[in-house]
Amino acid sequence: MKLKELLKDIKFSSNMNLSEIEDINIKDIAYNSMSAKVDYIFVAIVGETVDGHKYIDSAYENGARVFVVSKDMDLPKGSVKILVNDTRFVLSKMSSNLFGNPSKELKVIGITGTKGKTTTSNYIKAILEKAGFSAGIIGTNGVFYGEIKEESKNTTPESYELQRILRQMVVYGMKFVVMEVSSGGLKMNRVDHISFDLGIFTNISRDHIGPKEHPDFKDYLDSKVKLFKLAKHGIINKDDKHAGYIIDNAKSTIDTFSIYKKSDFKAVDIKLSQDIKHLGSSFICKTDNEKDSYKIASPGTFSIYNSLASIVTARYFEIDYGTIKNVLKDVNVSGRVELLPILDYASVVLDFAHNEVSLKNIIETLKEYKPNRLICLIGSVGNRSFLRRKEMGDIAARECDVCILTSDNPDYEDPMQIIDEMSESFRGSNCLLIKEADRKEAIKKGINILKKDDLLLLAGKGHETYQLIEGEKRYFNDKEVAINAAKELLKN
Repeated sequence: MKLKELLKDIKFSSNMNLSEIEDINIKDIAYNSMSAKVDYIFVAIVGETVDGHKYIDSAYENGARVFVVSKDMDLPKGSVKILVNDTRFVLSKMSSNLFGNPSKELKVIGITGTKGKTTTSNYIKAILEKAGFSAGIIGTNGVFYGEIKEESKNTTPESYELQRILRQMVVYGMKFVVMEVSSGGLKMNRVDHISFDLGIFTNISRDHIGPKEHPDFKDYLDSKVKLFKLAKHGIINKDDKHAGYIIDNAKSTIDTFSIYKKSDFKAVDIKLSQDIKHLGSSFICKTDNEKDSYKIASPGTFSIYNSLASIVTARYFEIDYGTIKNVLKDVNVSGRVELLPILDYASVVLDFAHNEVSLKNIIETLKEYKPNRLICLIGSVGNRSFLRRKEMGDIAARECDVCILTSDNPDYEDPMQIIDEMSESFRGSNCLLIKEADRKEAIKKGINILKKDDLLLLAGKGHETYQLIEGEKRYFNDKEVAINAAKELLKN
């Protein structure tokens, strides 16, 4: 591609005349100096901890001669400088230009919120496919389209990766893509040049606030709002106390859903299964013109909200009630309120709950089944705020009979230090506290102490198959460990 085509609709200045550089051939874009090659353009983006401007010499040594920068700096001899205001925004636009604006050839559904993104995206994908549409998915669990699966470092990949993936989805015949859109992805311009048909807001609570993410809650909320300035139409959870702010600041048309407040799509006559072995719920979705009954294979009000968002989305695309109903009654998402059938006398549930709100929701839901004892295994991610740890510890200390504190992606922090900080919540609590930094041993202890009609919640990892330790992802699977621990217990 010619440089002038790559820079289409981008404002920039250069150390060379436009006539001298516009016909330069560019093979590809690199935003990591290690990926730079001859005839590549290198974009110096500023990340959470790394400034790409410091790696220009490295990219030059690897063959790059055209550099996009936001600092008016000296470059190596023979370099072409493309000076812009924001290299992240420009990376997004150039990537869209490079791959031919693939989102315009797809129906793109973006989902943002503190919790519920993964479950809702999987529900929507299942409904679309049942209705006969080919659909890809991008999110926490990775990238999936057709028979292709890719790992993803972030819930919302970097803009270049997103545009590449979307082009591949078009090539593979996808008609829809359902995308989890994180607050970080929105703030860091990763989705700026994606044409969203729908934006969905599930909920928001204090999370991802810290020196490496959002400085305060307003920044977090405003990042979420950005999706509804990009999307043609928005679907909003009216029950969330910040829904009004999002609606007022949106540029899209809006539909709303709720359980409690008046909305366009409201769940009424909600009933929860009373049998822990058969998790589920039922409700009626009421609009001004319709009343349709649904059954879903997950318990709790949070599952109702996820289902409502999926129903509104499906109805927007004119998918019939029968198709939606048939999907929701059976659909499950790995690591989300997943019942592990490994013991006949007690229940073990796997869930991704890893912050205050999600942990509170899952614990309150499971307590409705009145277990003999509720045993909770939790940890807290390293390099995050003390408040996050305290909030999770407070909930477990208040609501559980037994709590096992263990490691959960400690990264460069000492797991025992995190555990000791969380244990402060248990002073004066009636909850029995067990400390075990080794997550494998902690799960085994949880399995081994189960008595008749007890319920063990393995929280924090869900679908994840790794532990982040000292910057390295090491294979670890809660489900495998629990299954093996149960087999060993029954064998002995």
